[in-house]
Amino acid sequence: MVTGHRPLLCRGCAGNLYAVCTMDHAGKNTVGQWEVDHEMPVPCPLSGILPLTGTAASVHDLPGAEEVLGPPV
Repeated sequence: MVTGHRPLLCRGCAGNLYAVCTMDHAGKNTVGQWEVDHEMPVPCPLSGILPLTGTAASVHDLPGAEEVLGPPV
């Protein structure tokens, strides 16, 4: 889970999101495998692209993160 940061919010519904990252520390790897999804099941227009998964150095670097993370626009 992401700690030390403001809560992650979904742009589609303003619901809280969780982010989990697993890392392979062999060879000083700084890229993790991420999963981001709603903390609780909610109706959301972005449900077709969540959970957001992939590899990145930061949750904000995930492909599609700018579409999902942040308050609704």
